[in-house]
Amino acid sequence: YMLHETEKQLRDRNKKSRKILLGKVNSFNQIIASRFGFGEVTREGNPKEYFVACVLYKIHSLGVSIENCIFSNDVFLSIYLFRYVYELYIKVFYIFSGASEKEIVARLDEFFNNKKWNFNKIKSQIKDQFLPPQFKEDHQHRYNLLSRFVHPNYESFKLCLNRTDDQQFEFLELNIHLALWYGIEIIKHFSNVEILNFHKNLNKEELNRLQDIGA
Repeated sequence: YMLHETEKQLRDRNKKSRKILLGKVNSFNQIIASRFGFGEVTREGNPKEYFVACVLYKIHSLGVSIENCIFSNDVFLSIYLFRYVYELYIKVFYIFSGASEKEIVARLDEFFNNKKWNFNKIKSQIKDQFLPPQFKEDHQHRYNLLSRFVHPNYESFKLCLNRTDDQQFEFLELNIHLALWYGIEIIKHFSNVEILNFHKNLNKEELNRLQDIGA
């Protein structure tokens, strides 16, 4: 019923955009699912492979949540999901920015042991080659903006107060596109470092298309 009502109240342009967005998320989920089947991996046997497997399953789970978010036109959830993927992106690239294999494994141990990392501190230790231009400079403003909406305050209330379905969808659409972009960057990195055979038969052209907001 919720899906039916949302469909009925969106403008035709946004109905079309919604269909395209769902198609992108579905395509990404299929690409993620195609990476499964790598067999059993353990933290003790190979912590890097184990971490990548955990991230892969989490991103697939997030993809399902993103689809539900679009179906229900849930703008609040879209921000929460984007922030989660954004934080995951930072942690993945911090871990793989270790200067040596030993340092990478040490950072993995910290992650598995739930060490609390200061984002401002760890972002400075991420290799610039892994990040888009101005990422480090813009991080604090971006993260503050995201965090402002995921707490019970007036800013979060205003996401839905006096907002039409179209207005909420247009905000949601941007958040989902960004969540996809960061999630795809993680997958591309796993392919580049050739973990769990990510580099084999991965359709990078399709990934690039999914990252293009205008496509």
